[in-house]
Amino acid sequence: MACYLRDAISSFVSKRIIRFEIAEGFEEMGGVIAEYRCLVGAFGVAFAAGLAWRWIRRSRMKAGLDSARKEKQAGRKRAFEQLRNQIQANQLPNDLVESIVKLTIVELLDQLKAGCFTAVQVLTAYQTKALQVHVKTNCVTEPVLEALEWAKELDQSTSRGPLHGLPVSLKECVAIKGYDVTAGCSKWIGDPSAEDAVLVQVLKQQGAIPFMRTNLPQTMISFESTNPIFGRTSNPHNPNRSGGGSSGGEGALIGGGGSLLGVGSDVGGSIRNPGAMCGVPAFKPTSLRVSKKGGRAILAGKNILSSWGPLGQDVESLILFMKSVLVPDMYRLDPVLPVMPFRDEVLMDQRPLRIGYSLFNGVFEAVPAMQRAVAEAKELLEASGHQLIPWDEDLSRVAELWIPFMFADGGKEMYEILEFDEVDDAMQLVKFATSLPICVRRLLAFLLKPFRPESSEKLKATCGFKTVSALWNAIREIKSLQNGLIERWQKNSLDAVICPAFGSPAVSNGLQQHLYGVITYTSVFNILDFPGGCVPVTTISERDEIEMEKYPRTTEPRESYWLLKKDMRGGTVGLPVSTQVVTLPWQDELCLRVMSDLERALRRNQKHN
Repeated sequence: MACYLRDAISSFVSKRIIRFEIAEGFEEMGGVIAEYRCLVGAFGVAFAAGLAWRWIRRSRMKAGLDSARKEKQAGRKRAFEQLRNQIQANQLPNDLVESIVKLTIVELLDQLKAGCFTAVQVLTAYQTKALQVHVKTNCVTEPVLEALEWAKELDQSTSRGPLHGLPVSLKECVAIKGYDVTAGCSKWIGDPSAEDAVLVQVLKQQGAIPFMRTNLPQTMISFESTNPIFGRTSNPHNPNRSGGGSSGGEGALIGGGGSLLGVGSDVGGSIRNPGAMCGVPAFKPTSLRVSKKGGRAILAGKNILSSWGPLGQDVESLILFMKSVLVPDMYRLDPVLPVMPFRDEVLMDQRPLRIGYSLFNGVFEAVPAMQRAVAEAKELLEASGHQLIPWDEDLSRVAELWIPFMFADGGKEMYEILEFDEVDDAMQLVKFATSLPICVRRLLAFLLKPFRPESSEKLKATCGFKTVSALWNAIREIKSLQNGLIERWQKNSLDAVICPAFGSPAVSNGLQQHLYGVITYTSVFNILDFPGGCVPVTTISERDEIEMEKYPRTTEPRESYWLLKKDMRGGTVGLPVSTQVVTLPWQDELCLRVMSDLERALRRNQKHN
């Protein structure tokens, strides 16, 4: 009995203790849950506050950029009014204006040196003409109002440089003291350059007068010159067509007769493309041949070296530019450049050359008109005594690396430039792509591949490189491809190569962002750092439009092919068609010699016809 009572009491006490512990545990758990709820609430508040602050910051940044852009546009309007007042104050008779602007660059410089015209008269004539072209194409970002004072100083000076009194236009990315260098991006408004770019200093020392700044795309990574600050530049031959880019303002101004000589920049075809689309000669030198010091560099860390170079009314303009800037002053002001003055002996050499010709680069089939221009250039050069041989190089791997090199950081810098800005239609896809996490881009590229292989390829390329090692391997691969190409070039004893200047002539406004392969005819030579230039050879004929029915002859599925087929089947007759000339690195003078030979052959042919 005693044992039974002891066990009963022990059981009762144990149950009470357990119940007490359980109750105590529930109380502790309740406290933990309460603490957890507090933490979750605090985190939620902090997250909401972060989102609110980000929205406020974004709104303030956008409002600030919107205000700066409107102020810039108002200032631009006032600058044009001041220009009109200057022109009116120095008004020239229409026949005098026409007699000045119809002269070639050599004829005009000769007459300036002879005193037939003053620098002020020539400047006023070209200001008048440039304003007319601008009204049609929107090619000028702003006039250089100090140009009149510079012209007056030249008229009073006794020294005569090789470019004495010549008005020269400059792409907006080239720095002029006191002027913003925006590259079409609102974030760089209100930051005027402290001094002229080295190239501008040299041009002024040689007697040139910078007088117009010209339009370009937002970020300059596009071949359509349109941006939210200055608007869209159209083609001087057809307002519904693009003037090209990124030096599209230069192409349109010179193509419309508003400038004899201008300066552009080129990282994927940005000098040659607008030259080809607007029907003017244009030249991209080897990257370190002409100074780029003092200008806006976009994606400055990329492994593709850009070039600054000339666009002009004729090849002689390009030659004169190179002769005038490759002088001791440029090497003194920019000591990183190799000292390499212009080699007249290469230009004057009369020996027959061995020139390769190519209709296909292994990437993209150029439209029939572009291929016909190469064939005609081949015949003209052969008639001039040169030997032409087929050049069948597959440059597809070189072309594949252009976008990854441009977006080696996965598009981070590009997105930061565009993040708070009003984004132009031409850059919407770039902004969208770079806003996505890289893993999402890779997934979308994979899903798009069966249906839109070209879009998939572009999207994947914006992901850049996974690792630094991958980037280094790509750089080594490019060097290997370059060395292999040079070896085969020299084995065939080639002096130069001619090929399409672009995949197509001028496309309709707004189409460029949907095209990709067309740029590979120029971009590959930026990666390889080969100098290249374009020469207008012919214009689109009705036969070319009919031939578009058979385009493309390849069965490769590219969206660009059917977009071009639709775009080039009508409304293109008369548009200029150019051919590209390319030489090995540092053979700039040889490239200009072939371009000059081709231009002279074209003139002889036109006289006979």
